[in-house]
Amino acid sequence: MELLPSSWAWIIIIVSGILMFGSSWWIYKKSKVNDAETFMVASRGVKWGLIAASVAATELWAGSLLAAAEGAYTWGVAGLYIYWLPTPISFTIFAFIATRVRKLTPDGVTIGSFAKQRFGKSGHIIFTLIAIWIMALFTMLQIIGGAAFFSGMFDIGYTTTAIVLAAIFLGFYLIAGLWSTLITSYIQYFIVVLILLVMVPAVYIKLGGAGNIYDMMVANLGNAEPEKLNLFRLDAITNYLLVQFFSFGAIATLSNYAWQRAFAVEESGVKKGLIWGGWSWAPLAMVSTLVGVVGLALGLKLDYPSDVFPRVISEVLSTPFSVFLAVAVLFAIYSTGSAYLGAISSLVTSDIYEQYINKKASPQQSLTFIRLSSVVIAILIVIATILLQKVSLLTAMLTVGAFVGAPFFPIVLGLWWKKTSSFAVVTAISVSVVLVSIFLLTNIIPQWLAYLICILTSLVLTILLSIIKPDNFDFNQLKEDLNQNT
Repeated sequence: MELLPSSWAWIIIIVSGILMFGSSWWIYKKSKVNDAETFMVASRGVKWGLIAASVAATELWAGSLLAAAEGAYTWGVAGLYIYWLPTPISFTIFAFIATRVRKLTPDGVTIGSFAKQRFGKSGHIIFTLIAIWIMALFTMLQIIGGAAFFSGMFDIGYTTTAIVLAAIFLGFYLIAGLWSTLITSYIQYFIVVLILLVMVPAVYIKLGGAGNIYDMMVANLGNAEPEKLNLFRLDAITNYLLVQFFSFGAIATLSNYAWQRAFAVEESGVKKGLIWGGWSWAPLAMVSTLVGVVGLALGLKLDYPSDVFPRVISEVLSTPFSVFLAVAVLFAIYSTGSAYLGAISSLVTSDIYEQYINKKASPQQSLTFIRLSSVVIAILIVIATILLQKVSLLTAMLTVGAFVGAPFFPIVLGLWWKKTSSFAVVTAISVSVVLVSIFLLTNIIPQWLAYLICILTSLVLTILLSIIKPDNFDFNQLKEDLNQNT
């Protein structure tokens, strides 16, 4: 594929950057962000529709376009439903968890706000570290996806693109924090939707419709790779669907950005905001998977399967559509990158700085710290991104979900079962994380089984150890203690 001029990439980046900075400055003047709490959770009365759009836009990252198409290209028609299914289920589950958390800790800021009061210092530390780790890895994937895409489509360097993309979403996030992310995500979501709804149907129309594309795929794969025509192929279910489900089926519960939105939304709209957000994202990921199928129909041979989306657009449509795709990917990265960066800096500020470094920090000191920490975190993530260079987005995504399952049942049990003990939770999560790490490093069992063992180990140990050494937690006291601390 011939590279497009670098000047085109710079025009797209600069124009989109101006739009994001302008929107952030407008909401900054409107919202009057003068303290760290407002910076992290907005006004705590954000309308649920805006929260839903933000959730959908945050989940609509480069992976929702590139990795979703890669999944169908790699696994065939089974990939049409596997990529997108776990995430909306995860947000549906989290909607009920978040409603309970919001009632118990109405003044919370992060996942750590609940963890510290419910599970003590050791529990707070382990939840905070895992949440930071997950958000950092996914922030890194945003930059990797964007830099790999732009350097593969335009005559522009990978390192340069990584630095510029990170600088833009860091910059507009620093202006108004969560408010910046919410407003820009709202804009970005509808721009990406519009582009996808024009571009993907155009591909199918150009190739003669879905029926003709299927016939082309059968002709290309019928003898060489017939398993890719099987909607329920066993290896796709085990190595793709189950890996997805056992990690992303609980991703919302361990994504601090989702907790921030649960604390920011109007209390009556917690469930609606999260459920509508998760399910509003799903159709867009479904549409992206259709492009992977086209890649199979065209018989594309790719060294880097994440390239299937841009290759299909360049092969079937004209150059302007490739530019439209670049705009969609860019906006998707901006919305998710700023949300994840905000989630990390909020954890570092609320759960490390305010809890262990400067317990008497003023709102202004915390606001200064969160902005400085955001810059440092962004720099560290960009360095890691540059070192890793181009990787398969789908493979990387499925791997970084390893630790997501371990804390899920401890959170659920801790919310509804008063005997759930801090000792049990810390032990269960620690053992599960060590186990899944060993399994992944040694590759002695399939990935899906490693994730399942991690989840079940955490569940069984939490229950057994809580029976042996129970707490008798007073949920009414939780709200009182948090209010006193805040």
